[in-house]
Amino acid sequence: MPTTPPAAPGPLTVLPLTGLGEVREGTDLPALLAEALSPLGPREGDVLCVSTKIVSKALGLCVAPEERDAAIARAAVRTVARRLHTRVVTSVVQIPSGPVMAAAGVDSSNAPDGPLLLPEDPDACARELRAGLRARLGLELGVVLTDTSSRIWRVGVSDIALGAAGVASLEDLRGGTDAGGRALTVTVRNLADELAAAADLVKGKASGVPAALVRGADGATAADVPARELSRTGSEDWFRRPSLESVWVALGLAPEQEPVARMSPEPAAERIARALEVAALPRPGHGPYRASATTVREASGGVRIVVERADASTTSLIDAATLAERIRTALGAESLGEVLPEVPVRLVPDPEEDPR
Repeated sequence: MPTTPPAAPGPLTVLPLTGLGEVREGTDLPALLAEALSPLGPREGDVLCVSTKIVSKALGLCVAPEERDAAIARAAVRTVARRLHTRVVTSVVQIPSGPVMAAAGVDSSNAPDGPLLLPEDPDACARELRAGLRARLGLELGVVLTDTSSRIWRVGVSDIALGAAGVASLEDLRGGTDAGGRALTVTVRNLADELAAAADLVKGKASGVPAALVRGADGATAADVPARELSRTGSEDWFRRPSLESVWVALGLAPEQEPVARMSPEPAAERIARALEVAALPRPGHGPYRASATTVREASGGVRIVVERADASTTSLIDAATLAERIRTALGAESLGEVLPEVPVRLVPDPEEDPR
């Protein structure tokens, strides 16, 4: 007996909130947003998407420009990577609420009083804002706090949900069927990020519209799932460190020993030199290697490892062989983004010790 296909979803409407003006420390955000919402005729089931930046402004979460780097360091749960862009080093870190963001989400755009920090608990801020709107409007609206972020393997940025209240942030579609009647077994939709991205189409940094109302998203307020649930952390984090940093960790480098790669593509010579530098760094608890490595500028290219007392010291030979493998490993990491030319690694005796 044929099954009846599910009804097609209704239209989705995204309405900008205009006329909010500049938010300052101490601004009553629920009152300001409730006033701007009234002309739009808010309804049960609507979701209000609000730029987290105006929440930070109302809370006074700004710092002096010269304190920006220190503020990023304080906000970081862990450092994922550091990248050099022109003369500025950008730290990509995990913030207390879970997401991994460049510069801990600290933002200087549209911030006349100084760089703005993100709230430590955006979900709690979303709950407070929802409660304030409920008191003023007598409605149960969903609330999503949004921010702009990039995604791995994707070019460009879009808005994501940093905080949520009264929203089914994750919509579990497992157990249902697709249009062809096949069972859905793995699909869990990130509805909060989709709502945030939709709202960003009518708001933005240059338009002076920091909030938008999304109407018609089926099931958007059917559950209350905080945005913290959207972040892969701990054992579920598939990309805890980028490729270079992962190899550096495996080679035993301490965080303070890690170099800083550039954001832009780097020439092969620069990457080879960094591999040598990384390989030669002593591991914590180990002394320096009894061998040294240099690039060989010959027609064949390559790396020459000079072994001290090669004919007399087994330790020197072991150190040299260990260093050779560390170099090969570090070169392999540098080749993941763009293949390096072949770099032979050779062990040679110290000519001062062994003139042969």
